[in-house]
Amino acid sequence: MMSKKEFLPILAYSIPTYVLVYPSFFVNTLAREFPYWEAFLLLSLPFLGRIIGSLIYQFFKSYIIPLLTLSILTLLQIDLNIIFPVRFLIGIIFGLMTSYAVDNAVKTNNLVLGLTTAGWSIGWILSYIAYTTIHNWNQICIISSIIIVSIALLDRRVSLDKIKINISLPKTSSIIVYFSALTPAFTLQIIPSIFEKAHTTWLILPSYLLSIAVYAILPIIASKIGLKRCIIITTLGILISGITTFLITPYTLLPYTSLGLGILSLIPKYLTTKNEKANTLGIALNIGSIGGLIIPTLYTIIPTSPESILIITSIILLTI
Repeated sequence: MMSKKEFLPILAYSIPTYVLVYPSFFVNTLAREFPYWEAFLLLSLPFLGRIIGSLIYQFFKSYIIPLLTLSILTLLQIDLNIIFPVRFLIGIIFGLMTSYAVDNAVKTNNLVLGLTTAGWSIGWILSYIAYTTIHNWNQICIISSIIIVSIALLDRRVSLDKIKINISLPKTSSIIVYFSALTPAFTLQIIPSIFEKAHTTWLILPSYLLSIAVYAILPIIASKIGLKRCIIITTLGILISGITTFLITPYTLLPYTSLGLGILSLIPKYLTTKNEKANTLGIALNIGSIGGLIIPTLYTIIPTSPESILIITSIILLTI
């Protein structure tokens, strides 16, 4: 049975991810109000804010305040006149909570670490369910805000572990590794808008469901065959299935999503073997997430950019 202390990192990663990504399903709707590139910028802007969040998370001792703030910001997304600064602030909360999650999860066992990093997939699954059941921007913002408040107040006795404040930056190599490993996740942000036109959005849900299992399984496989070897094999699978998904058939989305997200369960342990500190892993993760700002926005200018960036970052992971 998982304790509350072990469950909290999973929650701290999943809920902010949900708020971060559900607008991906509304790109075509938002494009009626904004130019197409600005609609994608709305998806990307939080990845700039999350860098700030990763630097200030050590000053917070309770997860209630960040969640309540996230609830308010989620509701404010209804007002499209202020949505750009609101999305930036959502990114700060995301960076704060995910940095806490990674910091604590890496100190536990492989299962908790795998499920914590699977918070990205859980957030996407929740987004897909919300989109297919509600399918209205204002309603999804209101309902999500209410649910997040309920979660924040569910058990006020649960708080963040006290973390020694030590503002230090990760190694440049760690940021590069995270940027490369996160590339598949950020290319997946543009998938809903592409698949919606082809009426294949139904592939998204099973892809993310499968990825949760892969998140949990890959660390176990790595313990058997070696971490480095597991990263190489996974990266090759990502590269092949990713190129196939974007250029040939959407039906390879399942292996691309599951491997592309699952590899993130290997990176924290790998970086700690390279003497990266646990309390800077979240910072490396969030600085490396700048790709979330670059990739979707660049896609509106150069449609083939996701495949090109995927090839480059895969080569980096194969040579680390």
